[in-house]
Amino acid sequence: MTFEPEQLGRSTEELAATLKGLRKAAGLSGDRLARRMNISQSKVSRIENGRVRPSLVDVEQYLRGVDAPPEAIDRVMSLARLANTEWRNLRSLRRAGLGTRQAELKALEASSGHLRYFLLSLITGLLATPEYVRASLTHSPADTSKAVAGKLERASRFSMTRRNGSRSS
Repeated sequence: MTFEPEQLGRSTEELAATLKGLRKAAGLSGDRLARRMNISQSKVSRIENGRVRPSLVDVEQYLRGVDAPPEAIDRVMSLARLANTEWRNLRSLRRAGLGTRQAELKALEASSGHLRYFLLSLITGLLATPEYVRASLTHSPADTSKAVAGKLERASRFSMTRRNGSRSS
């Protein structure tokens, strides 16, 4: 999926409006949906009003909670991917936890058909050695054990997928 620069910035608002529309079409209150998702009603409200950018996992739970039709799922997940592709500051990443970010990336990679990376100064987590992963996170003030484990698991899955794919070709 390629994103055009003009798409960036509008996706969070469009995602919020689409999710709210799906909830209303399902005839659910925010409180009832929150109970189905096992989150607070205030988080549902913040997502629907665009004050919080939902993770891919949040969006998947939301879609299950409203029993979204299959044709809406692809569109909403594309919006969610776009919203989560946008720039995120380091402070918000640390607040959510680096391990949580690894889980989000894992879900994004699992739902993607192609992966393309361009990192000017870093080796991508999927190609990094365990030593490089640990060294790249040593200066973080947060606990990085979950992030390291998540990166190593993603790298392992990536290399297994590449090996299995190259055998069949």
